[in-house]
Amino acid sequence: MEKKQYHEINSYRDPLFPVEIYRVSAQGVIPFGRGIQDFHWRDELQFTLVVHGAVTLQADARQYELREGDAAFINSGVIHAVTSLSEGGQYSSLNFPYKLLSFFPGSRMEKEYVLPYVTGGCLPVILLRSGEAAQKPALDILYEINAAWDNPLSLQHEYFMAAKIAALWYALLSHWPEEGGNTSSVDLVHRQRLQLMLSFIYEHFSEDVALADIADAAHISVGECCRIFRAHLQTTPYQFLTEYRIHKSVEMLSRELSISEIAGYCGYNQTSNYIAKFKSIMGCTPAQYRRHKAQ
Repeated sequence: MEKKQYHEINSYRDPLFPVEIYRVSAQGVIPFGRGIQDFHWRDELQFTLVVHGAVTLQADARQYELREGDAAFINSGVIHAVTSLSEGGQYSSLNFPYKLLSFFPGSRMEKEYVLPYVTGGCLPVILLRSGEAAQKPALDILYEINAAWDNPLSLQHEYFMAAKIAALWYALLSHWPEEGGNTSSVDLVHRQRLQLMLSFIYEHFSEDVALADIADAAHISVGECCRIFRAHLQTTPYQFLTEYRIHKSVEMLSRELSISEIAGYCGYNQTSNYIAKFKSIMGCTPAQYRRHKAQ
């Protein structure tokens, strides 16, 4: 299956320096990227730092509460999303490919200190708590990286950033949790099947989608489809589809489209059904939401 928007492939400003930091708040993402309630996965490694407020992160089958000053390492291939952000909340996400940590392909560093930790379904998330002294070195480096990203210190900015990212990885490995072994083969299979089903929903949400269609995307039964969604996303396939449609429609309300046009694009044959679903999820009608944003 072709990789599309659900499998995020970062478009780096400098392909010779594949590093990006995304700043995320309720107002949006800079540069453009993933926002709230947007499940996806990356091949890259990610460090998410809570700059202000509080964040709820969901990754695979678990939820993590992060407060200001906390951070989370999210491993390659893990399905995740920030599901809630407190008022005035803001976080930044540092993304880079694991090869940046290898120094050169096939190196001892890559074979012993990178690949064993990022392949084969290793620990999906590691939390870095601001109140734990052992994790302070990693957090300090992460803050330094974020500050340097916005304020380049020298002409050797990229080399400085690369060195700090390697130091951040070393600090993380120094306190890698003992329970951080490989994920079970069953969990890996479930993750792969969930990726296929999410991909189908993201590609076909504007169509008339049946539960059997979602299950068929992963070549499994409807019952197994429902079990995987419940185990990993704490919801049903239909509810996930509904919420995704509504969040996609929110993006369109800023355009010069009628409510009925938006409803049709998001898979609703009846505008009244779309309005009812929108109100149940967003707490207001599409027209009320549009007026509020226009103020």
